[in-house]
Amino acid sequence: MNRSTLQITSGALMIIPILFSKSLTGTFIQAVCLIVLAVLSGRKFRPLPNIILLLSVSLAHTLQPSGLQLFTIGSFPVTLGSLSIGAKKALLLISFMYVSHYMMKYRPRIPGKLGRLISMQFFYYDRLTTNWHSIEQKRPLIPAIDTLMIEASQNNHEIHLKEKMDERANLNDIVSHIVHVALMYIIFAIFSHWFAHIVPVMELLP
Repeated sequence: MNRSTLQITSGALMIIPILFSKSLTGTFIQAVCLIVLAVLSGRKFRPLPNIILLLSVSLAHTLQPSGLQLFTIGSFPVTLGSLSIGAKKALLLISFMYVSHYMMKYRPRIPGKLGRLISMQFFYYDRLTTNWHSIEQKRPLIPAIDTLMIEASQNNHEIHLKEKMDERANLNDIVSHIVHVALMYIIFAIFSHWFAHIVPVMELLP
């Protein structure tokens, strides 16, 4: 098995406990773990976009009041239930974003010419987004884009792409990915309803 197949399979298995998680606390911990895994996979973590996403989605859900009223802004009630629902949805979006980063560490090998084209699209998208942050002069915009395209096209990226797709997974890779997937399921199990019956204190967590 090559590394790209192992990486994308592991990421796909991680999506299942994320989708079925009912706990806000569990979803938060899962999101943090996925961010860490994505960073360890070579991706950069930028807190501001995540904070903006979390706040915007959470505040948008206050338009539908639900649950305990925390305070009012004028005549508009801000409720705990609406904030919790919004925060959980925002954390799901963040989780999906970072699990996709995790899955794309190695470009997936997709059979056929169309599959190769899709793999190259992923590869060049990664090159463009990575190189953009390394450009010192981002204004004016058009020359900055020209610089970005030139830097992305330098060197033979197609050869590099093929090399990354063909890298074989060793035993350490397989074990580490099993641990990554198992961690997500363990978090899901700990914050599930059946575990709360065993450890009643878990019911106090959102």
